[in-house]
Amino acid sequence: MNLITVVLIRPENASNIGSIARLMENFDFKKLVVFNPLENKENISSYRTKGFAMHGKDILMNALIMEIDDQVNHIAELRNFLQKFDLVIATTAKGKRDSNIRRLAIFPEDLSIPSSVNPLNIAILFGKESRGLTNNEIGLADIILRIPTGENYPSLNLSHACGIILYEIFKKINIVNIGRGKHPVLLADRKDRQILLKIIQNIIVKLKIRAHKKENLIFAFRNIFERDFMSKRELSLVTGLFSKVNKILESIDLYEE
Repeated sequence: MNLITVVLIRPENASNIGSIARLMENFDFKKLVVFNPLENKENISSYRTKGFAMHGKDILMNALIMEIDDQVNHIAELRNFLQKFDLVIATTAKGKRDSNIRRLAIFPEDLSIPSSVNPLNIAILFGKESRGLTNNEIGLADIILRIPTGENYPSLNLSHACGIILYEIFKKINIVNIGRGKHPVLLADRKDRQILLKIIQNIIVKLKIRAHKKENLIFAFRNIFERDFMSKRELSLVTGLFSKVNKILESIDLYEE
């Protein structure tokens, strides 16, 4: 069984934190992290917040609250914290236009939660109520989710958005057992995927892609690889191919006329 952690980044309202703890209890998710909250720590554990949590108050009281003294270190601390996860899923209310490659999102119903020989450690990131996740925070994720809404008012309350996404994931875990073939396979972990992306990044540099296209191209490859889960065998084959391309480019003088 995959281990799923709900990570609230810079939440502003203790009542939403309590409501999310209640929703987590509804859908059998137990691990909650409150990362660098804007809300006061005492308010998060207050009697009032426990009232919003209802039967999820144990989740609330056992939540890991990570405070950061120097806000300049926010992204660095978040990046370091997320290193322990095999898969990081971010959420956004934006991303309706495919021109914004940084926020190219899929719908929760299109997300696949695979079975694996080794259970995956998965984080689901939610941003603060007023503005959601920043581009820098989004950039630390492997997959981005967006809930389809009406055009006039697309933003959802934080706890409502969390409830919808947890519901969709609960259905996939408990009703649809996704794997490849009849038996789970050994899936490629995040570290292996990052090695492949680094090789591709080196190839892009050697090909002298224009600067304004280079970053978006790297994001495009990352989106493609993260959207569909790969087995270790599949990743090994793809990495081998790109490694050979990289070596060929190293042997060619691209400055030759």
